[in-house]
Amino acid sequence: MKHLFILNRNAGTKDTTPETHAKIKALGRTDVVIEYTKEAGDAQRIAREYAEKGEPLRVYAYGGDGTANEALHGLLGHENTALGLIPVGTGNDYIRSLPAPGEDFLDMEKMISGSTITVDLLKCNDRYALNVISVGYDCEVADRAQKNKRLPLMSGPLAYKLAIVQCLLTKRKHTFIPYADGERIPIAGGFKTQMLAVAAKGMYYGGGIKATPYAALDDGLIDFMAIPTVPISYFTWMMGPFTRGEHIDHPKGKNFIIHKKCRELRLDNHGEIKIGIDGEMFVMTDPTITVVPKAFQIIIPKA
Repeated sequence: MKHLFILNRNAGTKDTTPETHAKIKALGRTDVVIEYTKEAGDAQRIAREYAEKGEPLRVYAYGGDGTANEALHGLLGHENTALGLIPVGTGNDYIRSLPAPGEDFLDMEKMISGSTITVDLLKCNDRYALNVISVGYDCEVADRAQKNKRLPLMSGPLAYKLAIVQCLLTKRKHTFIPYADGERIPIAGGFKTQMLAVAAKGMYYGGGIKATPYAALDDGLIDFMAIPTVPISYFTWMMGPFTRGEHIDHPKGKNFIIHKKCRELRLDNHGEIKIGIDGEMFVMTDPTITVVPKAFQIIIPKA
């Protein structure tokens, strides 16, 4: 079996790849290969090139959820492959739903010696997601946060917090209409527009927000949650319960927050819509999201 580490120097706020490279080399293994990304799409290309060789392969994506998603697309369709996440990006949300302590994913020896679990994937048109597909306000926040990260002295967490405020003032109203398994889901609470919606397999997104607390990685279902365009004062109050995953059942939220399990979700926007797939931004026209059960192998570090 080949162990391929794909290192993204641009992940997070500091380049820690030299230290990680040294730790991998210190393992003294002859079945380990290290490759570096130089630009967007490299993780997918590198993973695919090694997967096409046909030998059993484990890929370790050193970066954030976006790097992991690229590597995922490189491995799809190839047998005897598995993906491990080494979380050094901005959000690192997918590992929060995996059955192992977060620090273990940073231990190279534990990752190489780990086992695998079989998880579902989400498919949106021709793109796949491990964790979350989002539209609306939260998608705008993720897009804005990426732009904020380019500002001087801007850390990842601060970039997200600033983006939350910026988009709260300008990007709260959205007109998409969701259809779950063919049934239209009306906007809750008599509101006229949607604020945000999430289709998920993992429980967390946005750097630790527990938006879909009932999501499961392998239940064969999409966990769908939507919030209408509530007043800013209400949304500000709601951020606490939303972050902790208490919003769906909260007495002040359950009357207008939509939560459903489904196998297919269509987002009708009468045209193009900005959509976030594991934190990466795309523009699609009335996209359809489906679940692909038991589709992929994820590496869990050895206990």
